[in-house]
Amino acid sequence: MEFESKNIKELAAGLEWQMKMGADAMVENKIKKLTSKKVENEIDVEEENIHEMPSKLNPYDLTFENNNNETNRKKMEECNTLNQLKKVMQNFNGCELKKTATQLVFSDGNPKSKIMLIGEAPGAEEDRQGRPFCGASGQLLDKMLNAINLNRESVYITNVIPWRPPGNRTPSDNEIKIMKPFLIKHIEIVMPKILVAVGGSAAKAVLNIEGGILRHRGTWKEFKLSSGKTIPIIATLHPAYLLRAPNQKKLAWEDLKLIRSKLND
Repeated sequence: MEFESKNIKELAAGLEWQMKMGADAMVENKIKKLTSKKVENEIDVEEENIHEMPSKLNPYDLTFENNNNETNRKKMEECNTLNQLKKVMQNFNGCELKKTATQLVFSDGNPKSKIMLIGEAPGAEEDRQGRPFCGASGQLLDKMLNAINLNRESVYITNVIPWRPPGNRTPSDNEIKIMKPFLIKHIEIVMPKILVAVGGSAAKAVLNIEGGILRHRGTWKEFKLSSGKTIPIIATLHPAYLLRAPNQKKLAWEDLKLIRSKLND
């Protein structure tokens, strides 16, 4: 009875940890039946997606170096095309979010566009379809683009994080840190004339800002590449935020007018 009680407590603690991390779906692992007599092989270890529960909650120690992932880093640096970069990202296992997501959400739109939009991370619908901004917020983004005579064929769209965080939670600072080198390489390959950081997490990742998006939106800044070249960048409000706070759409419209003027220039 003592053995049974101990294992049930450990299982309950593990489930609680998953819920705190934002898990909202079961990974297809086979859980064997718990009986009143004993716990029989709680998890079928032959399933692909099993990973040990960490003794300490530290999912952030996942940089290239800490994971002996120097090979992946070099492959990323050597990428010259979007297809090469996408393949390296698909093979990258240094971010825990990959384990709970359905697929990599790489990009959408026209890679030859002058304007590149950078969102936060995929949501549930994006995770299903494999395209950024295709849910309710994506529909509003399309309307915002149409307001300044743009559409999906005339812009290029990606995210800071290519895998959906469980429960659509905000990406952590260290998840952003892990994936930022890929984002910078993505920008360098596309080389747009204008960058638009859509939402607070995207702005924080690209601009290294502190504080909320309302403090930093609507102002042109410079994004500096490793080559020394700079690209004008502006932060604006995320469509998901505007759906929750429609009274702020007037601020987004001001940002859109600035983007339209910059494109005309």
